[in-house]
Amino acid sequence: MDIRQLEYFIAVARLRSYTKAADELFITRQALSKAVHNLEQELGETLIAQRDGTLEPTETGRTLMADAQPVVDDYRALERRYLGEAARGERMPLLSVSLVPGAALTLPRTIIDRFADEHPNLLLSVESSPTDIALAMVKTGESDIGIVGSAPQYLTDFDALQLVETGTYVHVPVANPLSRRERLGAHDLDGQPFVTFGKRDHLHRFFMDTCADLGIEPNVLMTTSNVDLLTSCALQNEALMFGLPPNENVDPIPDYPLVPVDLRPDVSFGTYAVKRKGEPLSPAAQAFWNYLAGE
Repeated sequence: MDIRQLEYFIAVARLRSYTKAADELFITRQALSKAVHNLEQELGETLIAQRDGTLEPTETGRTLMADAQPVVDDYRALERRYLGEAARGERMPLLSVSLVPGAALTLPRTIIDRFADEHPNLLLSVESSPTDIALAMVKTGESDIGIVGSAPQYLTDFDALQLVETGTYVHVPVANPLSRRERLGAHDLDGQPFVTFGKRDHLHRFFMDTCADLGIEPNVLMTTSNVDLLTSCALQNEALMFGLPPNENVDPIPDYPLVPVDLRPDVSFGTYAVKRKGEPLSPAAQAFWNYLAGE
């Protein structure tokens, strides 16, 4: 039990609504619900229950609310006395974003910094993570918004907003005749040696699913999430590997031309922002979503 859990529980009990309490506290509804649930688990008691379609504190909840309110008030008074303005910083709206590094490299370099500069009173938390972790964090409410590289068929459990249509590119060793082609098709990759990021990466998944559908058998030598190891293995074995579309964030690799490849012309692989399906965002997260949509 900590002071934040008590404050969150009191807000829900007072407002009879997780949504209204989350807006007042400037946190996501999912984060608030999780905090109250964790408090109930710790105490072994139900504190908030549905009655006739309305949230109400249980008898234990009412007792805890009466006991906890003066404790929370005294704690906040202590903060104001000793921390002054710094204590109020805790009340800043919180925006939590899970960001896949590869997807970030397809966006304008200063996109998040510009949003932060335009919203100085917002507390922005950005966590770098692999695709599956980023999506899991959004699904559980740990993150308000995720930014990932993916295709629509892998994002059906989310509301998705395409930010960049990246397409797909492969680095081809200069000694390979494919390096001199302007574009490649999926069948050009049949039997070619490949290194990829592995099944957790949606580009690898997109590639392997497409190959399976078309009867193509690439020679996958290694899968790894370690970029340095991936590149080293590709160079040593003169293997193909996926690359990001040319942009300001990506330096070319000498003797490893980047060639566009049409894996599935009917599917748009790209960078997407995702949120929990059908659920409203907090005001801070909605502002970020709208900002991304306008870029």
